[in-house]
Amino acid sequence: MAIRHNINQAETGEQLTLSIEKGEGFSEWKDGSRMLVDSDQLSFIYVMETEDDLVYISLPEQFWGQLNEALSKELPVVLKTAEEDHSFELSALHSELSYLLENIKGNSNYGDNMLEAVERLFPANSK
Repeated sequence: MAIRHNINQAETGEQLTLSIEKGEGFSEWKDGSRMLVDSDQLSFIYVMETEDDLVYISLPEQFWGQLNEALSKELPVVLKTAEEDHSFELSALHSELSYLLENIKGNSNYGDNMLEAVERLFPANSK
């Protein structure tokens, strides 16, 4: 069963830093290099892995403006926790998010709310 963590803070500078409260064994996670869509929760999910489980990092709608900025400026995206000094660059975020945005535009299979939110918050990527 997948473990889910929600992003609770995002800071943009020379990179986009996404923070979660805490992650059990965080320093041992591995980059899953793929993303999913949670249309019901209006969230993109970045997949991390442990030896035994998948870890879903939920990127809710409230942070999509910053994701769009990172995508358009090609800023690295980094995941960290409040408790550990360790961080991960989410290496596949740009390519995976671009792919998902392309698939969502004009596609009612993701639901009207998801489609409208993507078109509103990722305008350059949804034309």
